[in-house]
Amino acid sequence: MSTPNQPESSPAADGEINVTPGIEEKLQHFWLRNQRGLLALGVIVLLAIVGKGAWEYMGAQKEKEIGRAYALAKTPEQLQAFAKAESGHELAGVAWVQVADAAYAEGKYADAVSAYEEAHKVLTDGPITDRASLGLAMAQIQSGQVSAGQSGLKQLVDATAVSKAVQVEAAYQLASLAHASGNAEGVKQYADRIMQIDPASPWAQRVMTLRMTDAPSAATTVSTPAAATPAPAESTEPLIKLNLGK
Repeated sequence: MSTPNQPESSPAADGEINVTPGIEEKLQHFWLRNQRGLLALGVIVLLAIVGKGAWEYMGAQKEKEIGRAYALAKTPEQLQAFAKAESGHELAGVAWVQVADAAYAEGKYADAVSAYEEAHKVLTDGPITDRASLGLAMAQIQSGQVSAGQSGLKQLVDATAVSKAVQVEAAYQLASLAHASGNAEGVKQYADRIMQIDPASPWAQRVMTLRMTDAPSAATTVSTPAAATPAPAESTEPLIKLNLGK
């Protein structure tokens, strides 16, 4: 009878021990195989961190320099020079608004229009942007661009994103224009609109006074621009006056 084949002896049966490498040994082998690449990667990461920090530091320093330059600009000429030098920066937009305000106050309405338009190239939203929009519309009216100015005022009145202060002032200016042209219905329309937006506003009191006064006579009305029409004799305030408060 044949003897059954004996099973082959396993390493363990022969006295050998099968040792699986531990995690430490695996990590050591991985490090030995890839140490150059890992070191290079570490250097790259370190340089990126240092570079980012340096870039942020330089940016912060630049912002401080721009802020100091803006603070030193006092006159319209200096503000305009600053705005041109820092074109695109938000403070340049603010400077353009100040330049425009100064031109408007001096009766240089065409210059005011140009400066307000420059401000709008930089400013996109917020109270100063609303302020620039109001100034632009008023300067357009005073410079003879009555249709464009009135359109701008109407947009401000109807824009819910615009501050209430600007909305009611724009509505008052439209009521003033309607009053100057003898349009009582237009005065009422914008007076009612002011009451809807902010009845506690000083402009609400002023528009009520406006409704109670007679419209200027044809003899004293200037056709172009409509905003140049003088106010009734009872008032010493111009019909159209831009609120230049900062």
